[in-house]
Parts: sequence; C-alpha cells; structure tokens
Amino acid sequence: MDGLAQQFGDRVDFIKLDIDKPETLGIRQQFNLVQRSQYALVDAQGNIVQRWFGFLDEAEVQQYLNDYLATMG
Repeated sequence: MDGLAQQFGDRVDFIKLDIDKPETLGIRQQFNLVQRSQYALVDAQGNIVQRWFGFLDEAEVQQYLNDYLATMG
C-alpha cells in the first residue's frame, strides 16, 4: 500500500482504518469495513466505487486507479 500512496498520493487520499483501534469503528461501520484485509475506494461524495478483499495485488489496484483517474479527467 505504501507504494500506491507514494504514486497516487497527490490525487488520492489513503486512510488506514486499523480494526484494532476502537476509534475507527464508526467510519469502518459507515463503509461496512468490519473485517481484516478489506479495502475500499471511496469517491469525493462518499460513495464506494470499488472494494477489494484479502491479499491486495498492488499491480491490480494500480491499474484500477489509473483507469479510474483517467475517467475523472
């Protein structure tokens, strides 16, 4: 995830919601991120655009972000 944050950090905000930290519970429940190894791309309006579960293939996410950002102009 660090490599993606470095590559896209000027266009995408990366927020880590640690399941072991009780203070993240509210936002995790809002986006239904209640288990480990869940990732979500949320647009500026708060809509979930894409979800990933389990092992995160950074190359796959990188391609998805490139494609998604290209549609945003």
